[in-house]
Amino acid sequence: MTEATAIASFRRVSPAILASARMAMANDIPDTSKSEISLLLKKAAPILGIDGTTYHVLDILLGLSRADDWKGGGRPIVAISNAKLAEYTLRSERTVTRCLRRIVEAGIAAYRDSPTGRRFVYRDSDGMVASGFGLDFTPARVRLAEIRESVENYQRELKASQDARRAVTRVSRAIIDACEAFPEKADIWRSAAQAIIDGVADRAEQASGLESIHAEVLEYAEERFQEHNMSCAGDISVTSIINTTPKNLSDSNGRTRSHERDIISTNDGSAVEMAYENKPQAAAGDMQSRLPLVETTVGDIQGAVLATVPVGLLQVGCRAAQECVSVEFDGWSDVVGAAEMMRRMIGLSEAAWVDGVGRVGRYAASAILATVLEKSLRDPELIAKPGGYFRAMVDRAVDGSLHLSKSLHGLADSEMNKRNR
Repeated sequence: MTEATAIASFRRVSPAILASARMAMANDIPDTSKSEISLLLKKAAPILGIDGTTYHVLDILLGLSRADDWKGGGRPIVAISNAKLAEYTLRSERTVTRCLRRIVEAGIAAYRDSPTGRRFVYRDSDGMVASGFGLDFTPARVRLAEIRESVENYQRELKASQDARRAVTRVSRAIIDACEAFPEKADIWRSAAQAIIDGVADRAEQASGLESIHAEVLEYAEERFQEHNMSCAGDISVTSIINTTPKNLSDSNGRTRSHERDIISTNDGSAVEMAYENKPQAAAGDMQSRLPLVETTVGDIQGAVLATVPVGLLQVGCRAAQECVSVEFDGWSDVVGAAEMMRRMIGLSEAAWVDGVGRVGRYAASAILATVLEKSLRDPELIAKPGGYFRAMVDRAVDGSLHLSKSLHGLADSEMNKRNR
């Protein structure tokens, strides 16, 4: 028998609300588990436009649903009043009403209103819903495959964007090295690279264009090397003129970050993105002699924040965050690579993220971001505004009062205690 979903007359009905109501009337719906759908919807939150308080409300509703209702002929209906949700989220009932509307219009839940407007669920002797009114998450079951595919595509595109951004940075540095090695070609190469950076918005296209310039650079360097080799035919050994990939920072003391800005103009604190895998303090200290004062300050702050925070501590303390973004924190590159997804998960604006990176460095900002996401996933009621919590931790890091290692040790201990129970 087809399920009927009633929408109260007092609601302003939109096409999206009607679409959710139609999906809630479906009979042939796939089985899933509460844990699977909860994790999937949290990963899909950036795609669905769900963040901030709406994300908090969604987390509460999913937590209140019964596991058995996500299988077979069950209907995952959650009956909780707006007043109680407002109490849980520390928001007004009007804000909660808007949040519920966003969730319904996102196509993962449907209104199931009673004639009196009250929300309640009656169950039979087998525990199945006999009569229920509230928020019906049947649309999420109906769209299970679609949402899963969307999440996979989103993560794939996000990874491609991150790879392209890294390629732009890597090739730009190689071109700058070549400009220093061959000053007669510096103006031509630098102008061509700058034209690509300024004229092309897509990161992948930027990377492709810079790769073409880099190919010309390598071809020219090879010709010069052959000329030099022929002129030194009687010598025992010949030293290469250009080295675009020095083994460490001390091999390229002649290059400064100010030259690199001629090609890439950033304010994301990438000047301190060097060699944090093993010794963050050493990496920051090694750069102090060659960076402007403001970047040295960022390096000092980042070194202080991460001095007692090995990546292994993040891996143990932030297990929920790793599961949510589907990334294992095996190295600092993994933490930084997952930052964009984590930023979207806590509803942090891009401007606030860029500001945080510029103040404390990309590695420290990513570690703080992972900690905030972990805390918000474990106890959404504890952090009402994850974005504001992140900014407050950045302020404390700048002031020197942030003790990130203590927070992570506390998270790690509670996780271990949970596993031991």
